[in-house]
Amino acid sequence: MMSVGQQHRARLSFSHEQVRQYCELSGDANSIHSDPEAARRRFQDARDVVVPGGLIQIAVTGIFGAEFPGDGCMGLSFVPERFRKPVFPGDVIDVLIEVTRIRGPVVEVDVTMSDAAGETISTAKSKLLAPDDAYRQWWVEQGVRQGAAI
Repeated sequence: MMSVGQQHRARLSFSHEQVRQYCELSGDANSIHSDPEAARRRFQDARDVVVPGGLIQIAVTGIFGAEFPGDGCMGLSFVPERFRKPVFPGDVIDVLIEVTRIRGPVVEVDVTMSDAAGETISTAKSKLLAPDDAYRQWWVEQGVRQGAAI
């Protein structure tokens, strides 16, 4: 059962290959994602290509379905703030998700993404449709049938 104030923490990091795949699949041809020189011209202190904000955002929404609240969760909205600084392949992003409101099956969360030094990179607000008890029970039973620990 979820409750207001409940928190979940996760870590993200992206490889050059993930950046390349995301750009290919999304059609994002922005040079800052593929050419370190273009990234340096856009961001003076850039040490590499820039991880696309969209890639970071979909990874955060992936946490909703995989970890918190977990399997069966459906995202209703994800409203990000502008990224305050670039993220580069290999950087570690700490993600804090906090439940701020629950209205029936709709769970509202605040998301804070921070760098390794604890500096906020970006924030977002999201609404999720949490799985109901019947779905959770079914999911647990599937794991038991398959011999998996869920």
